[in-house]
Amino acid sequence: MGSLTATVIPSQAAPQAASGKHTLKIASTPEVLATGLHNPRAVRIQADGSLLVAEAGSGSEKPCTVPNTQCLGFTGSVYRVKGSWKGRVVTGLPSETEVRADGETAIMGATQAQLAADGTYRVVSGLSGNLDTRKTLGPGSDPLGSLTVANGKILGDLAKHEVLHDPDSVTGNGQVYSNPWYFARDGRDYLVVDAGANDLIRVHPDGTTETEVVFPNNTLPTPPSAKSSAATSSPVQSLTPAGQAQSVPTGIVRGWDGAFYISDLSSMQPGISRIWRYVPGGKPTVFATGLTNTIDLRVAPNGDLIALSYATGYSSTGLLPGGLTRIDRHTGALTPIDTGDRLAQPTGLDVSRNGDVYVTSNTSGTNGELLKFPAS
Repeated sequence: MGSLTATVIPSQAAPQAASGKHTLKIASTPEVLATGLHNPRAVRIQADGSLLVAEAGSGSEKPCTVPNTQCLGFTGSVYRVKGSWKGRVVTGLPSETEVRADGETAIMGATQAQLAADGTYRVVSGLSGNLDTRKTLGPGSDPLGSLTVANGKILGDLAKHEVLHDPDSVTGNGQVYSNPWYFARDGRDYLVVDAGANDLIRVHPDGTTETEVVFPNNTLPTPPSAKSSAATSSPVQSLTPAGQAQSVPTGIVRGWDGAFYISDLSSMQPGISRIWRYVPGGKPTVFATGLTNTIDLRVAPNGDLIALSYATGYSSTGLLPGGLTRIDRHTGALTPIDTGDRLAQPTGLDVSRNGDVYVTSNTSGTNGELLKFPAS
């Protein structure tokens, strides 16, 4: 999860059929609301109707090219669209450049933002590593791996929680690693999915954290195809029990029934991404399967879930477009949504009350887009 683009993504599995009832209909040609976004992640509709996009940034302002190194910059930001006005309302957030052994780079930084009642912004930021990684990055890196007030107080330290507890060690995963992704409110608390730690963490108002859920590993296809094997040849996967894939939870949303629904990436294996249903105090159950590379999850006006796939496959020339899938709120059946093959490595999704769909696309680099697929 430290880098999505550096991993070979397998092809999309065919979803099970669903009835046409309650189908979300959108225009297949989107409107471009913003361009030039810097590694955009989540897009979220705010109570005032504005849109917030978290930008992980462009990493270090100084050259960072040595393999197996990480560098810190302050290029992360929060981008806002309100009617005809658009621009960055928060700048100077920490942004981590990771240079891998093969020279590929990945950027970690702000992944989701929310406007609070006092006019400040709540931001969760990713991290590729743990507390030692953050310490090595130097002063100003503490917001990475944390939920914070933008350019202010740390509300919950997810990376510290991972080091102190390493909750997913019970699944046999052999790495202390944190990469917080998206969050949701639960009363006064926050529920944060940690894609690197494979868990859901509750952050209390006093800053304390507790493990809410540890998501079990997934089972790889048997025998795995050559493409699947290529997708699991990362150092992280090598520390996972044989025949299994780490869950890698990503999106979280409160559903029509009051339960929380959480998507998992399942290490980008074809057709094995799961959607979990979780009622606080209970145990999570698998609500839907058959998806691939699920990176975000929201709710349609009629209560169905809408899942965003980072990619629907790959070819000899690179990644195939991302995709949207409707998940029936009663049965979990899947129906693809036509987006005209317009999504390029999308990471963020939201749906308005009238059915407009917003997606961040082209999210690897500094020419990211915010797209709107109008309801039709």
